[in-house]
Amino acid sequence: MRTQTLLGGMTALFLAGLLVPTTASALNIELSPHNQGIGELSYEQSDSTITIRETWEGEGPGALEISDLEGDRDYTIIKEITNDSGSDWDSLASEILVPAGDESETEDQPSHVPEEFRQSHDIDGVSFAQRSDLPRSSDTFGTTEADEFGERDFLEYMDGILADEETAMVRFGLRENGYFQGDSFLLSQIPGETSAPAPIPAPATPALLGLGLLGLAWLRTRHEA
Repeated sequence: MRTQTLLGGMTALFLAGLLVPTTASALNIELSPHNQGIGELSYEQSDSTITIRETWEGEGPGALEISDLEGDRDYTIIKEITNDSGSDWDSLASEILVPAGDESETEDQPSHVPEEFRQSHDIDGVSFAQRSDLPRSSDTFGTTEADEFGERDFLEYMDGILADEETAMVRFGLRENGYFQGDSFLLSQIPGETSAPAPIPAPATPALLGLGLLGLAWLRTRHEA
């Protein structure tokens, strides 16, 4: 009788284990081998909000590799970006890049797209959640422009200055549909550096002015002679 009770309990535990749903893989965000500008990265997730903190320490585009994002869910991305690059920025562009299926998909791609990736388009399953009501905003840049109903998923924040050694926040949506076939995708970011003003010639010093006047007087005397 006791043996039957133990076997029955073990069977119940086994069946219960079969009924427990498996959990999805944890979100992973890391610096891509194609990254050039970002020196430090950290992130945290709270339900459908993902906060990403970046410190830029160099020139060139920054690239994050994102994997195991839960499908069919709209996420809010909050990015805290510290500019230690040595230059002031007047814009920040973000673009989604997905793995290329074959060589034909890499033809005629812009120079900033790595060889094994291509620009995201409407039917690959990854987007900036353009059909949601998630905000696209910044505490530094006043205007956000998007190009996402066609051959790419692209956002650009403009009309502001992120000065060197200062931090800005940008916010946008991100979505990966269940039929996305790639293991991971890239979030490519390109800051726009402000143009340095043309150098102003230094004013002439009194000594140089004096030498100039002496030269003119010498030339005049020589001519009169």
